[in-house]
Amino acid sequence: MQAEPQSIARQRGVAAVELALLLPVLLLIFFGIAGLSRLYFVQLALANAARAGMQFAVAGNSRDVARIAAAAQADARLDLPDMALPAVAIVQRCADGSPYGGGLCAGAASAPWTYVEVRASYQLGAGLVPMLPVFARPLRLRQSAVARLQ
Repeated sequence: MQAEPQSIARQRGVAAVELALLLPVLLLIFFGIAGLSRLYFVQLALANAARAGMQFAVAGNSRDVARIAAAAQADARLDLPDMALPAVAIVQRCADGSPYGGGLCAGAASAPWTYVEVRASYQLGAGLVPMLPVFARPLRLRQSAVARLQ
């Protein structure tokens, strides 16, 4: 039994219609997974950068804010070589939790501040799925690490 030429052409037409209906959904799923993967990767890189800055501050007992921020950005440069560097902010606090304003904290004999927080933030400009206007707005990702210096 041979198939009729019309039925073969009809099957090809049905396959083309099915592809036209399913391709946008499959592309949306693919680009959604790629966007979420990128989001997770950058979030992990920010966590590593904050952790590296904190490790530098604790291991070297460094109170130099510029060096702590440089250590965090150096780690981020390793994780995100082809992307812009994240913004790194260092927040200093006294032992009672009040913000450090310069000089010595209240009740501190020698150390100017006790707690340090390294905040790393990054803005994904294209958003999660750049092709869809709903998901195309920029996303701001943040990670932080806090430790007490002795």
